[in-house]
Amino acid sequence: MTSSQPTFDRGRPNAFRKWFFKSPVSMYRGPIGDVMSKRCVMLLTTIGRKSGLPRTNGVSYMPVGDNYIIFAGWGIQSDWYKNLLANPEVTIQVGSKQLKATAKPVEDAARRKDLMLQMRKRSGQCGPPEPVRSVLKATGLFDYEGELDLAVKQDGQLPVVEIIPISGANRPR
Repeated sequence: MTSSQPTFDRGRPNAFRKWFFKSPVSMYRGPIGDVMSKRCVMLLTTIGRKSGLPRTNGVSYMPVGDNYIIFAGWGIQSDWYKNLLANPEVTIQVGSKQLKATAKPVEDAARRKDLMLQMRKRSGQCGPPEPVRSVLKATGLFDYEGELDLAVKQDGQLPVVEIIPISGANRPR
């Protein structure tokens, strides 16, 4: 195992993209939450490293055994990533189920790359449904396939985090 910290940094999203990427949080709170969880989106609540307040974001996930793998597509500057590095105790919501967990960054670059490749293979089942992907890409809002390709090209430098549910808590389905 080669331990190394991820280095991928694509900067900060512009104001519109920031709003766009926060929209899953509002949508998840309604009946669409179960649909989004089936498309590999969960809510991740971290504690703000500066404010000490809860911060919730929608993130892509991949189940691996009893744990979940999440990817910081904006790299090491993602606020949620920096928050969980400061405090690894998190809450996740998958569909209507909430659960406490511990976030553990994946240190091995080869494992990060392998997990990203696994996620790439699952991409047809995850993210926006195909008709929505086409519209998002055509309008320039979001290119899901392009994002996955970019992540894979990072060759293990994209931050990847394993979310480990706390024993005794009910696992979301």
